[in-house]
Amino acid sequence: MKSCSIVLSSAALCFFVVSFSALAQEAKDAPAVQSPRWYNPAKYNPLKLIKRGPKSANDQLASNGDLETRLTHQLQVQGILPQEKNLQDACSDFKELAECVASLRVSRTLQVDFSCLKWDVTGVKPKPVADSCAGPAGGKAMGLHRAVDLLKPDSNAKPEANNALRRAHEDIKDAGG
Repeated sequence: MKSCSIVLSSAALCFFVVSFSALAQEAKDAPAVQSPRWYNPAKYNPLKLIKRGPKSANDQLASNGDLETRLTHQLQVQGILPQEKNLQDACSDFKELAECVASLRVSRTLQVDFSCLKWDVTGVKPKPVADSCAGPAGGKAMGLHRAVDLLKPDSNAKPEANNALRRAHEDIKDAGG
């Protein structure tokens, strides 16, 4: 009785294997007018989600030489960047160009030392920094609004930082970036 059930189960197994291989063969021979697959690599390309732009503010300026000259001139005319200062030097160590321009704007409007603000936002201590500057805790970079709040506690840090970032994006766009 036991050997009979083994024979029947192995026969059933062979039948299912043969039928699945026949179905697979039929599916391979079928025309390509089937329902669309749930994933279409042409439509949903995950590599498009990865931003592959320049890595730092200096890289952004270096990749577009006209942007550097136009933006430098524009910021100097507005009185945000001093005439003797170079935008490339001011934006060293920043991850994004907009963050650098926003920091320049905030330092000008709130009368905050730019080197102190740069140290807090980038986490890298600039060489000409005043002794009165409060560096970031643990040497870690902080957001612009937190740095403004640290250096100028009596100001509205978040709206000032958001306004400066918005205007920085407009400045970069106007300069051709």
